Amino acid sequence: MGIVRRGFRIGDCGARIANLGLRIGNLVDEYFNPKSAIRNPKSAIVTIVCLLSVGFAQSQGEAQKPGAGIEEIKRAFYQEDYSGAISLAEQYLKKYPGSTKARILLARAEMAQGKYEPAYKRLKEAVAAEPGNMDALYYLGGVAGILSQSEYERLFALAPESARVHQLLAESHQVQENTAEAEREYRAALAANPRSVEVLVALGDLKRSQSDFDEAAKLYSRALEIEPRNYDGIYGLGVCHSFRQDHPRAMECFRRALKIQPDSAPARLALGFSLTRTQQWEAAVTELRAAAALEPKMRQAYYLLGQSCQRLGRSQEAQEAFKKAEELSRQEAAERAQGMLGSEDVILSAPPPENRSGPKPGQDRKKP
Repeated sequence: MGIVRRGFRIGDCGARIANLGLRIGNLVDEYFNPKSAIRNPKSAIVTIVCLLSVGFAQSQGEAQKPGAGIEEIKRAFYQEDYSGAISLAEQYLKKYPGSTKARILLARAEMAQGKYEPAYKRLKEAVAAEPGNMDALYYLGGVAGILSQSEYERLFALAPESARVHQLLAESHQVQENTAEAEREYRAALAANPRSVEVLVALGDLKRSQSDFDEAAKLYSRALEIEPRNYDGIYGLGVCHSFRQDHPRAMECFRRALKIQPDSAPARLALGFSLTRTQQWEAAVTELRAAAALEPKMRQAYYLLGQSCQRLGRSQEAQEAFKKAEELSRQEAAERAQGMLGSEDVILSAPPPENRSGPKPGQDRKKP
């Protein structure tokens, strides 16, 4: 490795000397040119010495530039000299502590050596420094997956019948849309730990997705007896009341949820929906505008806003809201056709603007 680095520096230096030689050669030609203004030998020698000094200083300065160190780290990494890459990256970060590139390379070298925990720490630092850095996010996702898998295996080995293991199995079944097995594992988790708020809410969400609002409401209520300020439980209970047409109780829940998470677009939308069903049009407009401001692609908010403005006799505002809802509806259709729209992109089920009979909330919950 040392030979490679020395070879690179010698080659780089040779190129600089060659370039400097051309400049000195031009100066000598100028000196021997009869028409040249440079006829003083002493002056020419001084100029040549100055050029040599400048060239040497430039060469040294270039070696000190940050890019040169990054290339060295990369070379070591791609030659599978991971220990060398780690050493170089650590030295580089002492000099340039803000370098995200060096931090990512250091993490990758540590990952290659199976040192996942320190690599995770480096990548978290990189993402904190540059939240949009795609390389940092990519490798962070990879190392997080490795660590979580390791932790799951350790957990399964230590406590195969624990509430947490059953919860993890339930979540896995739910991702695969195997709802029967998911429910069985959630109930096993509750048998192991009846006071698990996470599991009570998760099972409540599952039963709500199956339109079993009575059972879902019972599960949410149990969760709220243990943790009264649980946003998900309060929101879910509100949706159950809304589907059962008990809008006064639904609004009470949504207002409680908004005291915990004031920037929750879904809770603003759900409250706006219940306000329209109780014909509180002005209050509905306030909540629906807030929902649309928090989530500009929330088609349902614009649709309900159009309805409310229409009821208040604000024809122009109603037309604008319906137009926006139709535009978003077309976008959603195009995204679905391309397989781009995920299940959590639609917050509440609602008919398209052409069928203006009103939406029903509660099929999907999305946190802001």
